[in-house]
Amino acid sequence: MNSRYGLPVTLGTFGGFYYPGRIDRPGRKAVLLLAPIGYEELCTRATWRVLAESIAAAGHPCLRFDYPGTADAIDPVGAPEGISDWFAAARQGVAFLREHNPGIELVLVGQGLGASLAAQLGPELPDVAATVLMTPLVKGRAYLRELQAWSRMVTERMGIGPDPLGDNGYDVAGIPLASSRAAAIQAIDLTRATQRPAAKVLLVERGQMAQSSPIGNHLKTLGADVCSINYAGYETILEDPTPAEPQLGTLARIVSWIDDLAPSPMADGNLSAKAPEPARPIAGPHFEELPVRFGPDERLFGVLCRPLGRTSLAIAVLANSGRDYHIGWGRAAVEQARALAARGIASLRFDAGGIGDSPASANAPAEVLYSDETIADMGHAIDYVEQLDAGPIALVGRCSGAYAAFQAAVQDVRVRNVVVINIMRFVWDPRETVAEAVQSAHRTISGSVAMLFSKRSLRRLLSGNLRFKTAAAFVSKRLARMVSLKPSEILAGGPGQQLYKEGHRRFQTLESRGVGLAMLFAEGDHALGEFRTYMGRKGARLRRYPSASISIIPDADHNFTHSGARARLTNVLCDVLAAPASSPSRN
Repeated sequence: MNSRYGLPVTLGTFGGFYYPGRIDRPGRKAVLLLAPIGYEELCTRATWRVLAESIAAAGHPCLRFDYPGTADAIDPVGAPEGISDWFAAARQGVAFLREHNPGIELVLVGQGLGASLAAQLGPELPDVAATVLMTPLVKGRAYLRELQAWSRMVTERMGIGPDPLGDNGYDVAGIPLASSRAAAIQAIDLTRATQRPAAKVLLVERGQMAQSSPIGNHLKTLGADVCSINYAGYETILEDPTPAEPQLGTLARIVSWIDDLAPSPMADGNLSAKAPEPARPIAGPHFEELPVRFGPDERLFGVLCRPLGRTSLAIAVLANSGRDYHIGWGRAAVEQARALAARGIASLRFDAGGIGDSPASANAPAEVLYSDETIADMGHAIDYVEQLDAGPIALVGRCSGAYAAFQAAVQDVRVRNVVVINIMRFVWDPRETVAEAVQSAHRTISGSVAMLFSKRSLRRLLSGNLRFKTAAAFVSKRLARMVSLKPSEILAGGPGQQLYKEGHRRFQTLESRGVGLAMLFAEGDHALGEFRTYMGRKGARLRRYPSASISIIPDADHNFTHSGARARLTNVLCDVLAAPASSPSRN
């Protein structure tokens, strides 16, 4: 397997990626990456991948992993007890690096909560040469207040309120933080530490904090040699996973700092290293999951989820939405995969190139969303699941992922069913940019208008804190899109008629092959406008396609952010895929 992209490894109930580095690299260090959590982790997944690849390219072996109960890891049984299992997982990561790279020093690199874990673990590990603390969680109370602010910011941007089933206000983008974990985090205060995390510390902080840092000053009093740099672009990364891009300049400075660490005399003559065993399945209560690489040069990454102890009835390929990596917004893809396994259906949730844990190909366009490249990667995923002989193949996607799934189903005769959720485009309109399509996915027209003229927004406008022109431009563009394919334009010919005809050609292609097409929409979502463009306001033209269906899911936003909305979506998805799985689709 190609180690350049990270070898999938499993460690008990969680997994990660191991990058061997180069055994001949003088003064190499074993680097453990400790990720942030929740929304911050969702936004920085690609950043973490690029950092690991860069560290390994410089010659240093590196491991990054998921904490128990997060990302692809198995959820704990019952309520977690604080964050002790996250410390235990970090210690397992250290043990893994030591086993496969005996005799070399460690470097701990963490961000957010991961930086706090690194700072607290450092003193107990005698062979830690240095720590890199990126925007560290210094005081737990302040961090929890920041989480609540993030939660309000994200829901306000989407025009929805807090999750009615949330119990503490710390859930951001549908990712909750258990109260027991929050209580443990609240007790963190790195300014009370009595031991330095390592002899050398690199602080990577935001703006002015990099110049005069309370935690940096405290670490200096403990005898640490502290160097500080600015985390350029940090705020941009956390705006949303879709526009988030790894800040290559900042990452290069981190790698350079690690490179410049003095070599350990103990390791100078030690050139031994041990290759890891292939990843093993991780078992849950009714499923097992295996991290896999596949496709050209094994560049693509996914998680294969199968029913435990029985043959699957079918297998579903779950596509990315935007640049949310393969766990999905609110970890929805993980919930869906495990719920499908309970119904006897296997799945592969994967990252297309340039998203999450899958690097882009050398020929990929600058923007991979809505591109032929992403559709081709769907084909590679179909190639992979076909050889598993796990039953009829279904494709599932939301928003931009729905577009990719729909196009791949039209093109590939091996697909028997396709489920598109809040699909924004059945045919790509060349008059539109990807940026416009992505922006339009965050809010309905009615929600945007209401946002513009709400009392709170008017106050923000008067204070200069609301970008009225940006919001107004969004509304006008969405209104233009809604009227661009009205019957008058379709009848008159031109681009509108061409899009309309091409859309129905694709519907007919699926119908002629007997492919089941299920279209799921959040009630009131603006994606329904795309459906009505082709099927009419009341959906009358859908009768032309007996294999197609539409379902409306109530009380949900475009992303299905709230836990109840995700549960309703998951139930409908399972019902749709379990029904045809029990009887073959017609030819």
